[in-house]
Amino acid sequence: MTGSKYTYCIVDATDKDRETFGTGIDGEPVSVVVQDGTGAIVHNCPPEAYDTDDRSQAETWVKQHNSTIERAADAFGTPLPMTFDTIFEDEASLRTFLTEHQSQIRNRLDVLAGTEEYGIRIYCEEDVLLEETEPAPDSTGSRDSGMAYFDQKKREKQRQRERAERTKERFQTYFPRIESVVDEIIEEELERGGDDRGRNVLTASCLVANGEIDGLKRVLSEIDDEPGVDVVFTGPWHPYSFVGSLGTATENYGT
Repeated sequence: MTGSKYTYCIVDATDKDRETFGTGIDGEPVSVVVQDGTGAIVHNCPPEAYDTDDRSQAETWVKQHNSTIERAADAFGTPLPMTFDTIFEDEASLRTFLTEHQSQIRNRLDVLAGTEEYGIRIYCEEDVLLEETEPAPDSTGSRDSGMAYFDQKKREKQRQRERAERTKERFQTYFPRIESVVDEIIEEELERGGDDRGRNVLTASCLVANGEIDGLKRVLSEIDDEPGVDVVFTGPWHPYSFVGSLGTATENYGT
């Protein structure tokens, strides 16, 4: 049975877009299921998930999944991507999902139309972050080894507290400046530890309208000019970080 629908993404589509749309996973013909102005990029498949212990095969499937979504983006504009192995039991279940979440889908398609995503990481050198001018005094010469050990542990904990406080201060300084020049911003998890660029004090994904990147570049340039600060700026990408979730779990629709 191949009546189930493997679903790659949802796009802004009309009835004229129903034709076959190239191939997807394992060369399966891809088409567009259109429902009230939105379309799902799909291929017919058995109801079972794509599952394998072969890592190379799994990676190939994921690449084919992502490549199909990228092709949809080029053809229809920013899509709402579905996770790998999203399979609806049949076309009726898929249409029900599109109908019941039409308002959410239309909202996100409208918001994300004509936008791009950029990634930002800001690093600060350790000595600048801690504002140290002189190394901590070494008390090992005047105290026995046991007390010196505990003194060292105490200093390390103090440095950790200072580092956390200064990281928070830097974040609270930079985040609103960036937020003021983008459409949306999502705070991402900081990298643990440090590297040759210093301590990661802010990581974020930013949504920016096409042609409106100058304001963000200006703010990041000002931050990058600060002593001991390094800004890593990537993009543009399709704004997948800003898609969000669509209503209730898709398992209610026979996935």
